[in-house]
Amino acid sequence: MRNLDSYIQNPTHKLIAEAYRKAKTPEEKEAAARYQHELESAMSPEEKERYQKEFVEDHYRMLDAVQEDIDEWIVEAIKKKMGDTPRFINWSQIAATYFDKSQSWLMQRINGNIVNGKEAHFKPAEAKQLEAALHDLGHKLLAIAL
Repeated sequence: MRNLDSYIQNPTHKLIAEAYRKAKTPEEKEAAARYQHELESAMSPEEKERYQKEFVEDHYRMLDAVQEDIDEWIVEAIKKKMGDTPRFINWSQIAATYFDKSQSWLMQRINGNIVNGKEAHFKPAEAKQLEAALHDLGHKLLAIAL
């Protein structure tokens, strides 16, 4: 997981985040909250408006970074679970049947390939869809085996 501090651009927000990060005890956390209140209270209305806008922008950047971490984790979890099984599977059929997509689309996400300058990942719903597809195939194979 990446360090989210690098996504904070507003200097006041950086100070406040640092105070909260260092706070370990309830008393220290309360002191960090007072510090935040003092900094925000000292702002002019224009400064406060800019700070609040940048605060939200900082958090959106952090959320995007966390989502990227989650996407990467999903890809790694899928790869780890699959082991050497992929060589026995017709990915073209899975892509077409369960996703209405091409094999290359599916493999780009499984392998985390770079597509249009970004690493391709499954969206959470797509990861669940792949899981459901593999369960469906597993049930079909078990039915044949019996």
